[in-house]
Amino acid sequence: MWMFDNLSKMGDMKKMYDKYKSLEKVLKNLVIRAKEGKFTEWWEEKDSIIVDISGEMKLKDLKINDLSLLDPSKKTTLEDLLVRTMQKAQTKAQEVVQEKTKEILWVDTNDLAGMLAGGGVPGMN
Repeated sequence: MWMFDNLSKMGDMKKMYDKYKSLEKVLKNLVIRAKEGKFTEWWEEKDSIIVDISGEMKLKDLKINDLSLLDPSKKTTLEDLLVRTMQKAQTKAQEVVQEKTKEILWVDTNDLAGMLAGGGVPGMN
């Protein structure tokens, strides 16, 4: 009986691993965009800074559309906008990662701390 219980748990672990790999792929291909600041160009309002990051929290693209921000006298403004835009992108990405993790793994990321601390996978104990 002990052997069959362990085989069943190994099968469960394989399923969880496959789901994890699927989540990893989704997060790698996911792009989250954040925008900060506004400026007007040719009577059209545009975003000053645009940042794209992956679900893995890796920077994919950074655009400074408001070229006036490149003036040395606006260095502090540019730095502030960049920091705020990155923070916004990371916050959005964390929310999306949490949703995708719950959707694919059927595990609430809030439960992960307990799992990693030895509590086991909910429903698999």
